[in-house]
Amino acid sequence: MYMSWKMSRCIPFLCIIFCSFGYSVSNKKLTENYINNFKRIAVEEMRRTGIPASIKLAQGILESDLGRSPLASKANNHFGIKCGSGWTGNAYYKHDDDTDSSGTLIESCFRSYLSAEESYRAHSEFLAAPEKQGRYGFLFKLGPTDYEGWANGLRFSGYASDPDYPKKLIRIIESYKLFLLDEPGIAPASTETISKVRDITPAQETGSSVKSRIETERIEKRPQAETAKIEKATSFKRYVVIKVNELRCVRSAGGENLSSLAAAVGMDVFRIMEYNEECTSPGRILKTDEIIFLDRKKKTYDKEATHRVMEGETMYAISQLYGLRLETLRARNNVPADAEPIAGQYINLGKNLPKGTAPKFRKVSKKDNFMEL
Repeated sequence: MYMSWKMSRCIPFLCIIFCSFGYSVSNKKLTENYINNFKRIAVEEMRRTGIPASIKLAQGILESDLGRSPLASKANNHFGIKCGSGWTGNAYYKHDDDTDSSGTLIESCFRSYLSAEESYRAHSEFLAAPEKQGRYGFLFKLGPTDYEGWANGLRFSGYASDPDYPKKLIRIIESYKLFLLDEPGIAPASTETISKVRDITPAQETGSSVKSRIETERIEKRPQAETAKIEKATSFKRYVVIKVNELRCVRSAGGENLSSLAAAVGMDVFRIMEYNEECTSPGRILKTDEIIFLDRKKKTYDKEATHRVMEGETMYAISQLYGLRLETLRARNNVPADAEPIAGQYINLGKNLPKGTAPKFRKVSKKDNFMEL
């Protein structure tokens, strides 16, 4: 049977459903199937926000009963996230712990997602929300390989009331070696990075369901484990070289100009300008954590891959996330050079949209476009 517990009043819209209801690490085949189904999105979210993939998978396994709970199977909600006052998407109602003014148990409203992957992203954004920094912010300083610290920290922060919650997570992680998914090269999420995280609202989709967003480099956003393998990092002075879409790139420290970065990595600055379309001047001052490619970006990517636009993201920023040429990405989605997509829209990474169709976009001036990088 299900065990439920009530979150503190300061986080009223989240209720985590635990799975002492028959979950056992001996249930090997079902657990392995769950891991295979969701390890990709767990790694993706680790690279986007710094939450260990091992922790997220273990939580999903525990809280969704391997995806078999009614909330997970009927509403794609693997972490028990309630609707809250700002939720405008689909909902799933079930009795949990909410009562009316007379104390009578009433149905609780839980978020219903288009996919389990969307639930995984929403869970990250719940933990990383700026208004919850006082509660969960210390977790993001632990790093993505400290799964024991995260497990105990979740209990300490009040995320879970079950005193054995850390032990259950650690047992799952170690039984299935989920710690092998955690990447030591990923920096803990900074306050600036976390402040950019926003709740995800359901996309307006037609036809076949849109596949999950793909990969990222470190905490930025999302590269794909199968197609943009991040290889062992090497350092150029203060820069760490990684690979996205099998291409070398670095992340800027912030405040330096393009010429100094080029000198540090031993490359001609004009070659770097050629590879990064909106780096149009050697003296351009770089923001913190900008992705700068050291190889020419590609025209190809996974045919089925899509990217959901976050608030403030530009086509250039998206092209940097996936190692795709900007002109290719714009042509593939029929987005003109003087336009940027609206948050919540999906951008095709690997295949062309039919002519005459495009995601919703807004017209911008070149100055606007530059300021949004």
